[in-house]
Amino acid sequence: MKVLYSWLKEFVNIDVPCEEIARKLTMAGLEVEELEKIGDDYLIDVSIPANRGDCHSILGIAREVSALFEAPLELPLSPTFKEIGEGIDIEVLSPELCPRYTLRFIKGVKVGPSPDWLKNRLELVGIRSINNVVDITNYVMWMLGQPLHAFDADKISGKVIVRRAYNDEEIVTLDGETRKLTVDNLVIADEKHAIAIAGVMGGEESEVSFFTKNIALESACFDHISVRGTSKSLGLRTEASIRFEKGVDIGITKFASDIATEMILKLCGGEVGKLNEFYPIEYEPNKIMFRPDRFNKRMGLSLSPREMESIFTRLGFKVEKNTDVWYITPISCRRDISLEEDLYEELVRIAGYDKIPSTLHERIIGVVSPPPAWEKRKIVRKKMNSLGFSEVITSSFIPVQFENYFKEFYQRPIETVRVINPLREEESVLRSLLSQSLLTLAINNVRWGYNDFSLFETGKVFFKNEENYVEKEHLGIVQSGRFIYSWDREVNADFFLLKGILDRLFKGELSFIPAYYSVLHPGRSANIIYNGEIVGFIGEIHPDLAKDLKLPRIYIAEIDIESFSTEFFKTGLIREPNRLPKLKRDLAIVVPEDTPSIKVIEMLKDVFEGILEKYEIFDLYKGPNIPEGTINLGFSLELRAEDRTLTQEEIEDRVEILKSRLIDVNGRLREW
Repeated sequence: MKVLYSWLKEFVNIDVPCEEIARKLTMAGLEVEELEKIGDDYLIDVSIPANRGDCHSILGIAREVSALFEAPLELPLSPTFKEIGEGIDIEVLSPELCPRYTLRFIKGVKVGPSPDWLKNRLELVGIRSINNVVDITNYVMWMLGQPLHAFDADKISGKVIVRRAYNDEEIVTLDGETRKLTVDNLVIADEKHAIAIAGVMGGEESEVSFFTKNIALESACFDHISVRGTSKSLGLRTEASIRFEKGVDIGITKFASDIATEMILKLCGGEVGKLNEFYPIEYEPNKIMFRPDRFNKRMGLSLSPREMESIFTRLGFKVEKNTDVWYITPISCRRDISLEEDLYEELVRIAGYDKIPSTLHERIIGVVSPPPAWEKRKIVRKKMNSLGFSEVITSSFIPVQFENYFKEFYQRPIETVRVINPLREEESVLRSLLSQSLLTLAINNVRWGYNDFSLFETGKVFFKNEENYVEKEHLGIVQSGRFIYSWDREVNADFFLLKGILDRLFKGELSFIPAYYSVLHPGRSANIIYNGEIVGFIGEIHPDLAKDLKLPRIYIAEIDIESFSTEFFKTGLIREPNRLPKLKRDLAIVVPEDTPSIKVIEMLKDVFEGILEKYEIFDLYKGPNIPEGTINLGFSLELRAEDRTLTQEEIEDRVEILKSRLIDVNGRLREW
């Protein structure tokens, strides 16, 4: 909303720097986005909140300035003129969408260019000059916040009717476009057809031109929901519709028409005909209970009753005082005020938010500790960042076609949670796994040309298990392309890199066993085991699915982090380096090729318990010199005890135990 300082001063007599006005308006909730000096004047660009339709006018801003600076508000006098002759009959068939409608007939006007002062003032606030009649309607709208529309009265057939449009009814609007309407749209019509879209734009056929002699001046109050719906469905937003959408002052409808009529008589000539009005139920603002003592206790302020009354009065509110309880009646343009708490906001806005003291409540002792789930999430995020991953936050809603992806993770059947009123029909389900959201993110990244990414998310998943709705906290990871790259080397994302990342994050406490997932590569997917339970999965997106989704190789993993305590993720105490020597031992173990390596690893951990410091698979061989259908795994072990120097005899004893254990899995120790 652009406001000329000189125009503002016609309503409130104030002589303070424009910068101070801008500062106070901003602090009161009407942010001044720009202050531009134009000659001896200033143009103030004010951002209007959605609930403050009353401020979409010079008068509305002036009322705020008046209250903030305790300067009297000077309203225009209601004009008086003699009505000559008849008017144009009106009929309102949809009173629920039009509670007040006025139409005034003005005869014998001379339409022409506007005087320079009117042109300049409109153009400075961003309105193009058209002709003197149309410019006057725009001028009054900007000044008072009441949209007006002038029809060429000679192009109206019979009476004016306010009704719902017929389905598929058409009208050519002032912008030259043909608009197809529905029964949800309110129109202004004559006895033949629609001549305007109510609250949005007039029709081309009845527009005022330089040949117009007689006009019908409309001033009305239309339902804000109806205007918003019509404006949105037609893709047509105007200065009039903006004001109707936020709610115009029903009490100013006739006054705005009178002001515009007076200007038309002065600038265009003519005679005033009869004003016809539909206003069956006069609007009466509700009285709101207000308790001064309760306000001060709630807000931590100490405003005196006199200060409170002064602020309410400056805002134009009516105050009825009793001993402990007051009754406040807002002015008709402030229909956003309906609760006692709304009155609190008005007092604090005008008195100044800076007057609220910063105090610690007497009952609050110490600092509230964050919940364990929050602390765990914080630690995991920090560790993932340190491992080179970037955090993302994705939508909890997923494409419908993704709802069954990765669901093999759940050992029992689950039911997807569907939303009754989704924002988008194609995203009407909540994710049951983070991987569903992360796959969507991967698709978007690749579509935008980003093929190298290592991303993670900690967040909630949702599903229905039997009769209960369940929310769980998961960690999801998605990788593609290069993980580390510079001018001399590259490390690309793959299954084993991601597995190593998880090993690092979870301190080597995880086990991985092959698993089948319909959307993962059959040879590069595994379940993640912790304490004997499946807590997650890891894998590469199936090549067929990747081809359908136009994706490169994508690697994905997900873990239920509620299975781990917060203490698990915390960094342990620093231990003194072991001063005792370590022994290295390489073992070649031959097992059937369908034996998961995790079984052999668990066997090694069990046999060498207490002395196995580190292990590594350094070789995997299948071919000549070993039986067909078997595989050779080469392990390098680092062995060391905490309290003694290990002997070769002790190591050999454990190797013998390993040999006997391998027989159970049809394996053996191969001699080098």
